[in-house]
Amino acid sequence: MDPVVLLVVADASAREAMVAQMSRYARDYRVKAVSEADAAVTHIEEMQRNGSPVAMVLADLLLAPGDGVDVLGRVRSVAPAAKRVLLLDWGLRPEQMPAVSRALAFGLVDTFLAKPTGPRDEEFHGAITEQLGEWAWTSAPVVAAVEVVGDGDDGRAGRLRELLERMAVPTAVHALDSPVGQRVVRAAGSGAVPPFVEVMGQVVLSNPTAREVAKAFGAVVDVDDVVFDLAVVGAGPAGLGAAVYGASEGLSTLIIEAEAFGGQAGTSSMIRNYLGFPNGITGRQLARRALVQAVRFGAQLDLARAVTGIVASTAPGVPHRLTLGDGAVAGAHAVVLACGVTYRRLGVPALEALVGAGVFYGAATADARDMQGARVVVVGAGNSGGQAAVNLARYAERVTLIARGSTLSASMSDYLVKEVEADERIDVFTATEVVDGGGDGHLEWIGLRTRGAQDVNRLPASGLFVLIGTETRTGWLPSTIQRDEHGFVVTGAEIDPGRWPLQRPPFALETSLPGVFAAGDIRANGVKRVAAAVGEGAVSVPMIHGYLAARDRGVVG
Repeated sequence: MDPVVLLVVADASAREAMVAQMSRYARDYRVKAVSEADAAVTHIEEMQRNGSPVAMVLADLLLAPGDGVDVLGRVRSVAPAAKRVLLLDWGLRPEQMPAVSRALAFGLVDTFLAKPTGPRDEEFHGAITEQLGEWAWTSAPVVAAVEVVGDGDDGRAGRLRELLERMAVPTAVHALDSPVGQRVVRAAGSGAVPPFVEVMGQVVLSNPTAREVAKAFGAVVDVDDVVFDLAVVGAGPAGLGAAVYGASEGLSTLIIEAEAFGGQAGTSSMIRNYLGFPNGITGRQLARRALVQAVRFGAQLDLARAVTGIVASTAPGVPHRLTLGDGAVAGAHAVVLACGVTYRRLGVPALEALVGAGVFYGAATADARDMQGARVVVVGAGNSGGQAAVNLARYAERVTLIARGSTLSASMSDYLVKEVEADERIDVFTATEVVDGGGDGHLEWIGLRTRGAQDVNRLPASGLFVLIGTETRTGWLPSTIQRDEHGFVVTGAEIDPGRWPLQRPPFALETSLPGVFAAGDIRANGVKRVAAAVGEGAVSVPMIHGYLAARDRGVVG
């Protein structure tokens, strides 16, 4: 059944005009219109009983009783996955702004738009299409570029789906005995081992590694006998920022990523405080767009390949050599370390045994979709934890956010604290930690203990999403690169003078190994924000030019 786009507009002529404007979506959506709030909620409840998904609700601010904000607040309760759009009259009308501010502050709307005043209002329709596109991504895909087939008790199929979705590939998962599963099993041939991955209806991979999946999409690079101007280790915001600016300024650029592009930010359900995106942007969208930019300028992407070591340049013109996990060696005259951090582990053995079976580090979109109607727990009071809780509340029956601190405001942005506290599906437990959990092959409960207490309280849960801070992944770096006591890479003026080998001072983002730079979360004393990471990646490029210019003058570094 086609998903529904519902209009809530009181004025008859305005409602008729909006129906006409939305008629261009009639091929893929059923466009419905009602005149008041109660009818809208009743209509949505009826559609849900009939199994008809609600993709979007557009509500005019000028409704009575109440207003469009109140309507969309009620919509969030009955259809939390639907996109919510507040419609305003054209022009900067002061009387509209208090309601808009209230709607945004408490996360009651996804965006607000001025009602179209004539034909072909493409700015309006561009915003609508973007919202519908994001709704389609967070719903089960109608058309899947990749079919993953596996046993429901095997976490490998789920991990493959997560990898593919982080690569921005629409993916569906099927059981081995399903019609699609049986077809793919036959295509795989006798002796093939699940899980299977069918790519674009053509290639079937049997129990593939992440590297084999990346190869199927051409996201691999033959580094033999090639020396790059710049090698970027990590394809998160910092790495992609360095790649975009490096490639755009004529540097032959290689991006090497151990997993999937986007880094931690790539799994974020919504980044609302990134400059230039007033309605927010998902980490997946931001990463995909940045990658397309980098590739457009000529950067090459090598996915699912870890860098395991760096051998420093020994003379002017001799490149640094990056040893890779498969034994290959990549040469580059300059290197940017942008490999970020990883989520800290809970350290609870009973829960570690259920990773992939209800316990997740991070909050991937696919995992959130699987929590439809479930009770879930998010551990972590930073922005990542808050974003995960708000996104999961679109699907789960109940979300419990666990914070070790006494308040959320100590570690979470104010806008996100307000949104969490305003969502009636989210409960917040402060001064609490997760100490136990269990289930028969899949998570069924977790054990919570309040600070200072001895008793452990059991909480039913089908999903546990852990976002409790970060750890560095820098143990592979050579000893010539200085790190602080936590493993973060030291750069610029903070480098111990005894560790710096040259007479010139290091560039601000340069490590203690000349020609090797660091950007983003991996850098000591850095600002742990997406915008800061992108900025550092971009700012590293003029420093790299300075380093290369000195090298060309015959100076190592």
